[in-house]
Amino acid sequence: MSNSETYESKEVCAMLKKGIFLFILLTIALTGMPEASVQADEVVIEVDSLNVRSGPGTDYERIAQVYEEETYSVLETEGDWVKINLDSKSGWVANWMVTMKGDQAANVSSASVSKVNYLRIRSEASLKGKVKGYLMKGDEVELEKQEGNWFYVTHKKNRGWVHSDYLSSNDEPTLEHSEVKEPVSPNKTVEGKLKVGTTVLNVRSSNSLKGEVLTQVYQGKVLDYIDKKDRWYQIKSSSGETGWVAGWLVNELDDTTRSSATQVTIQYNGTNLRNGPTTNDKVLARVHKGDQFDVVDQQGQWYEIKYKNKTAFVASWIVNEQKEETRTSSGDLTGNLKGKTIMIDAGHGGRDSGAIGRAGTYEKTMTMNTALALRTELQKSGAKVLMSRDSDEYIPLSIRGFYSNASKADVFISLHYNSAPLAVDANGISSYYYHSKDKELAAFVQERMVASTGLRDRGTLYGNFHVLRENKKPSILLELGFISNAREEQTVRSSSYQKNASKGITQGLIDYFN
Repeated sequence: MSNSETYESKEVCAMLKKGIFLFILLTIALTGMPEASVQADEVVIEVDSLNVRSGPGTDYERIAQVYEEETYSVLETEGDWVKINLDSKSGWVANWMVTMKGDQAANVSSASVSKVNYLRIRSEASLKGKVKGYLMKGDEVELEKQEGNWFYVTHKKNRGWVHSDYLSSNDEPTLEHSEVKEPVSPNKTVEGKLKVGTTVLNVRSSNSLKGEVLTQVYQGKVLDYIDKKDRWYQIKSSSGETGWVAGWLVNELDDTTRSSATQVTIQYNGTNLRNGPTTNDKVLARVHKGDQFDVVDQQGQWYEIKYKNKTAFVASWIVNEQKEETRTSSGDLTGNLKGKTIMIDAGHGGRDSGAIGRAGTYEKTMTMNTALALRTELQKSGAKVLMSRDSDEYIPLSIRGFYSNASKADVFISLHYNSAPLAVDANGISSYYYHSKDKELAAFVQERMVASTGLRDRGTLYGNFHVLRENKKPSILLELGFISNAREEQTVRSSSYQKNASKGITQGLIDYFN
């Protein structure tokens, strides 16, 4: 072949390559650029402890555990599961328990501050996200990315999502009150007073258990209410903030009831006695849990008491009163469960010990103790009780679900205790549901458990657990405290806690059926 022929053939090849390249560009222009991959580069664990499994599902073997705020590289995704790199091995975690981080995250300004006190930092970009912490007014945060009206922020050791409405640049004015407010109508006046009759009471954004928890108030606190709907009261604080509380957890007061206390007992060590009925008044003394004082008078939410040949004031919400005319949550249950059948599932058992506490407590032993205490309370209320196990035996998850589906149970309750070995201060109780129809059941039980035990409210949460997912009955799974927390381990082991938790669960079921 001549040199000219060689040159011409090379030129033809170059033209063909150029034509192919132009064709590809034209095709892309006409069909649109492919979307950027949403594959995340990393995940951040958003729960106290999370199981890593050998495959993408809860039926696969657990091969490791990871813990809150740890970060891992993503290898691949499949459905609702993410495969992560664990140094010498890999495994799968549920994507609803992690935050995905990728190169596509928006670049946003870091010069932002909280406009309000107690701005909630959440695990996901939704009001349904678990509350992981709080920002105070003026706290500066770093913004990492944005989803809709939510920013993913970092503040000290806290990381999570906050609503953009409550963040501002440093030179914008800040609000004076907390995250969620409901304006009070000018024509709404105080209709009466309520007294909190339970250890901890949630104040919600609406008259429903689905309403967001705005704050909490404690046993003995006297509240002003401005409206009443169904079984709920709308309350109003001295600063004008409003919220809703469950009517079955408070007692409506009249003038006679409010002045009925003749003696008060201090609930906490270091309680302040003041020279006037406000927190701005001077502290005269600090007294101890169990100290008792005679009541002279009551001014609003404060008691005037006798103290060393003179008088002092103590807040009503941190004392117990004697000669009360109203019943508190520690009394008899309201209502009954006659005609109802409840199946209790004591988690783990036999060769499956479940979690092991700081003091060596086996979860399987705790769930059995609670199951027996709960059976007693349910039977007292008139319910028929079935149990997936009544001794220390191993029952596969599939069999537990089979027992429930084959029974005539009206409700299935699986009992568990939590553990977070690398987060030893983790504490509180939570209720899980899988089917959306069971969320209300979980909410009723959670509300009553928190009220009866006084433990931290970790919320009503979605949980993709086998015993719930494969269950045709109304079903919930309860995490009744952290045995990895030494203090909480001792609390939940006590017979009084077992009884109180069982009473709370039972009353929650009564509320649900009524």
